[in-house]
Amino acid sequence: MNKMLKSMKFGKNAFLKLRNSRTQKRLFLTEAYQCQEAWDRRLDSPILQQIKPADLYFELESKFNNVGKVSAIDIDIFANIIKDKLQGNELIDLLYKLRLSSEACNILESTHHAVIRFFLSHNNIDDLFEILNDRLNYGIFPDYFCYNILMDKFIKDKDFASAAKVAGLLMLQEDSGHPISNALSVYSCHRYLENPSDWKIPEIKEDDSKEEIKVRVSYIRNPYFDDHFDLIDPLKIVGKTLVFQGRHMNNSLGRTCQLRGMILYQKYDKARELINKWLTEINEEIVHEEVFDLIKRDNANIPEDQVTEDLKNLQVLLDTLKNKDLHKENFLERIENEVKSAVNQCIETDISQQKEIFLEWEKNREVTLKEQQTLLDKQLRLENIKKMKEELEKKERLLTFFENEEKIELEIEKKQEIVRKEDEKLAKKPHIVKKLKKLVEQEVYIPPNI
Repeated sequence: MNKMLKSMKFGKNAFLKLRNSRTQKRLFLTEAYQCQEAWDRRLDSPILQQIKPADLYFELESKFNNVGKVSAIDIDIFANIIKDKLQGNELIDLLYKLRLSSEACNILESTHHAVIRFFLSHNNIDDLFEILNDRLNYGIFPDYFCYNILMDKFIKDKDFASAAKVAGLLMLQEDSGHPISNALSVYSCHRYLENPSDWKIPEIKEDDSKEEIKVRVSYIRNPYFDDHFDLIDPLKIVGKTLVFQGRHMNNSLGRTCQLRGMILYQKYDKARELINKWLTEINEEIVHEEVFDLIKRDNANIPEDQVTEDLKNLQVLLDTLKNKDLHKENFLERIENEVKSAVNQCIETDISQQKEIFLEWEKNREVTLKEQQTLLDKQLRLENIKKMKEELEKKERLLTFFENEEKIELEIEKKQEIVRKEDEKLAKKPHIVKKLKKLVEQEVYIPPNI
């Protein structure tokens, strides 16, 4: 009997360890979802094989310095061929310069994907978020596929703060068109809130210099907070993300996300409106029973002097809601089931579509390159024609010099008259003459030999 009890205890402990290990290392998306082999096949393209990243970078730098812009296809090629982690700084530099040029609107879809894949492959998370958060200066926007592999990677690494940041980016784009992205967003936010101290608010560096610099501006912009892109408080970003995702779920899970999100977002009046609406329209399983403990934990760090009347009034309504019919299922397990359901529904379709998109990008790259080459050839021919016309005009003037001698002399006299009038104007302004003399002296200045 004792042996049987020991074996039962051992079996129970082994089961708990196995279950915990699966929970800790939970992976919602398989390795196949990464489509890594299909992505790597882009390097087999003759276009990408014959180009060296270092040579291309120096050529693009030269174009930026001389012409002021390069084509978006060149940036796309560079983003797709680089492999070394140190080349990330060069990629950031080129993306910034592209954004400043008129070619920014022509950026290819494959460029967004290549940039995100590059920094993710080298685990360069800081630079990746710097690019994704600064949409104005870099212009990189993830697609659903990138959102999913980013959140899945961070969840795998237990970096729930980074996963929640990605979910926040999806909320900022106000895009809820993909079930996997939506479910992973809710999961990432919920797991992040278990330890919200991991997401640090970026510190604003203050200028300690005492020197006053006066700058003339056309107008003074009034302070404005848009309550969307200007959000920097992690809890408010996560709260708004939960509200955004919860609105698209017509069930107790969605209502629970909205309620918790509204309170984190500090929209207490709207939270009261939602609760009153639910109390009148819904009779069963309004929200998850667990949400009240979660809200209490979320609000535990609010100082007493910051507890407003709106929050106190909301608490009274929460007590009323607590006595209604509630959903008893474990909240985290419910979210996990939502993720698994979305993955089972979409994973095969996503993989096949993404492989087709990779092939389509390769074809688009070839077509765009041919169009660019055709345009360059056309510009070169036009320049050659222009040079030929100038040479022919010179020859014509030489051959017809004696026939048009009087006409040429008249043109010379007109130009001399213009120069004389300019000299007279300068003579009336002696300070300008002095400045011109100084400029001439600076040009002819020869440093002494030492």
